[in-house]
Order: sequence, then structure tokens, then C-alpha cells
Amino acid sequence: MSSFGEELKRERELRQISLREISEATKINLRYLEALERNDFRHLPGGVFNKGFVRAYAQFVGIDPEAMVNAYLLEEQDQERREDATGQEMLRRRPAPTLEEVLESREAPPRSRRRWLVAVVIAVALLALLLWWLWPSGAASRVEPRPATAGSVPPPSAPHAGAPAASRPESAAGEN
Repeated sequence: MSSFGEELKRERELRQISLREISEATKINLRYLEALERNDFRHLPGGVFNKGFVRAYAQFVGIDPEAMVNAYLLEEQDQERREDATGQEMLRRRPAPTLEEVLESREAPPRSRRRWLVAVVIAVALLALLLWWLWPSGAASRVEPRPATAGSVPPPSAPHAGAPAASRPESAAGEN
């Protein structure tokens, strides 16, 4: 009994059709068509695309598209079952870790991870120190007062309500 991919290839070769012809007519990438013929479904995009590729391939070659889609789905299920069985077998072969092995693996991070963590902490501390040193203590400490000139207007300031008129800048300038 031949596999799904072998059947596709056999039907195509019986009709003397190249994969390139199918690719050009269906606009399916040549890699995907080759993967179908090899039963290598891992290299296909997945989902409805795969069924669409099989359907288009079968139509172009002249075989029943729905029968080939069903054959594809069966082959895909067989592959998944084989992979699951292989995975289960690998789990059975590998002994379960002992409690001591589990505890040892969780005790301390590897040295490289500790070094990385120390480097990050030092870098953050240095950055914080640099920002603290460079950051101004307040906006008032940066502004230098300008000397008053004869025709300049003093900066607006609100005198206290109880202050005498003589201490106000307007009245002092008006008396001269």
C-alpha cells in the first residue's frame, strides 16, 4: 500500500505533469508541492491551506479532489499518532528524576545568571546615582537674578496688603 504522497506523485507522473507546471497553474509554492509528495507536512503552512493545496493539486492532475483531501487527512492523523507514540516511548525510556535531583536543579541559579543579575543591579545603581547627581535641586537655584537698570521694569510682585505705600516700587519711583 502506498502512502498519500506516493499516490500523488504516481498520479502526476502517469500524466507526465511536472511539479513546476502545477505550481505555475495553481500558484502554490513548489516547496509545498514537494512536501506533499514526501508526506512532510511540517513544512506546510497548516490548516485549511493544506487541504486547499491538496484539492488544487488533485484537480490539476485530474483525480478526485475530495478523495485526496480525505487521504491527506488520514495520513496526517497517522503521522500524529506515530509522533505521540514516539514521544510516549521516549518518556517511558527516561527515568523520572529523583527528589534530590529536582531540589538540586532549583537551589541556585547558574553562575552566569548570577553574574548577569549583579551586573544589572550595579548598572541601575550607577544610573540612579548619576541622575541624582545631575538632577537640579530646584528651578530657583538655576535662575540668576538680573540687575535692575534705570529704565527696566521690575518683575511683577504682589506687595503684602499691609505694607506701607513707601515700600512699594511704584510710589518710590514716583516721588523722585
